[in-house]
Amino acid sequence: MNRPLQLNLNWKLATFSLISLTLFIYLGIWQLDREAEKIALMHAVEVRVKQAPLAASALATLGENVDGLPIGIEGRYVERQPLLKDNVVLAGRVGFEVLALFVDDATETVFLVNRGFVAMGKTREVLPDIPPTPKDRLSLKGHIYVSTALHQQYDAGELIDGLQIVQSADPKLLQAAIGASVYPYLVRLDESTPTALPRYWPVTSMSPEKHRGYAVQWFLMAIAVVIAFGYFTFKSEPDDQALDK
Repeated sequence: MNRPLQLNLNWKLATFSLISLTLFIYLGIWQLDREAEKIALMHAVEVRVKQAPLAASALATLGENVDGLPIGIEGRYVERQPLLKDNVVLAGRVGFEVLALFVDDATETVFLVNRGFVAMGKTREVLPDIPPTPKDRLSLKGHIYVSTALHQQYDAGELIDGLQIVQSADPKLLQAAIGASVYPYLVRLDESTPTALPRYWPVTSMSPEKHRGYAVQWFLMAIAVVIAFGYFTFKSEPDDQALDK
């Protein structure tokens, strides 16, 4: 026998369900918007990467709109100890990113170049194994990286042989540590370029697929709210009550 449904509306439950449903739908849509933003960002970066490398002389006319642009510079590395960007992990190994100075011959511009990753020694007192840079003139290819991290200052420490540890790779914050005027944005070496080291520099820390997955989770939670509200609001009468009527 089919049991008749009985409306059992609880205003507190209805209010809670409406707020939860609205919130979960909003979060799901927000994650879909984030997915679209990441896809657009990755496409824009891909377009820039495929451009012909710029010469250092062309940077002056571009201002701050240089993030991701390929660059080709010719000159020499400055003969000084590199800076080590602290707290870097690659393939489960803790270490540093090696930051070296490079002078472009054509413009005499000094660039801070991120060569890539080196593993830390057994302790911080053990000098990391850093492949040396040649003293001869050479050509480098890389991409300009404009940091979006909010660093107000950097903390410096010393390893053996005077290697200096820094917490930021932003050239504008490292002027004092470098002791020279440098181009305000970092150059990340292409992996195929001589003197480049291993690296992991993703365009975004979270892929578009993850945002889509989070959106699905929020929408499923919204559906669960609707089901729970319907279950507690529309209940079947017990058989004995139905027979009495």
